[in-house]
Amino acid sequence: MSNQDVKCHVQTCKYNDNNRTCTLHDIVVGSSGAQAHDKASTQCDSFQEN
Repeated sequence: MSNQDVKCHVQTCKYNDNNRTCTLHDIVVGSSGAQAHDKASTQCDSFQEN
């Protein structure tokens, strides 16, 4: 069962069902530093600082 709310644009990921939908039950998003201020500092393309 795929998660219709999580889109995947990484074609080489085994959890991408080729319809840009992630089939993984849960995901992990990380940052490259202690505190992220923009999406370039994260692994999340939809990142928005709060």
